Amino acid sequence: MATVTAQDYLNNADWVKRSSAVFHLLDINKNGYVSVDDWLLWIENFKKAAPTVSGSKLEKLHLATLKYTAAAGLTVGVEFNKEQYLQGMAVMCAAEHEKVKRGGSKLAILNEYTSAWYDCIDTDGDGLVSEEEFAVVMKSANFPESTAKAVFAKLDTNKNGKLERSELMENEFKFWISLNDASVKGMYGAVFE
Repeated sequence: MATVTAQDYLNNADWVKRSSAVFHLLDINKNGYVSVDDWLLWIENFKKAAPTVSGSKLEKLHLATLKYTAAAGLTVGVEFNKEQYLQGMAVMCAAEHEKVKRGGSKLAILNEYTSAWYDCIDTDGDGLVSEEEFAVVMKSANFPESTAKAVFAKLDTNKNGKLERSELMENEFKFWISLNDASVKGMYGAVFE
């Protein structure tokens, strides 16, 4: 199996479109730049939308976000244009892909980041994420309500009406790291497609 490189991601139209959409979501002031602070603002928006989430869970998410963005070469206090952002994310995705291919811990950085989000989204602490809980995080990231419902339905692969940690982890891996995986096409609706 050939090595997957950052260039493979940058040459993949679906991945570029998805990553560009995140860039534009993060670029709230529409100045053409994003920073780690913009990522952390998502956490602040979520914290306001879900005030019952514990401080320890939010701190874990904060640290996972810093680790995730650092893996993409995004530095606190520095703004990045779209080209720099895409290059950094491509490098991180290629490294994570290769780590998994070599049998390393399953997507350590994305897995840690996604898991930290899952813990926060599960506001009632039952170990599962309901459609209502999921809608809160989507709304805090400025997704339309209709998109939240569609995304939840796509992520809930066993169709039990609850999002299990494994469903979110597996789908996030497929969406961001697996190139050309048709099973996640449209996962985040028109926002990323």
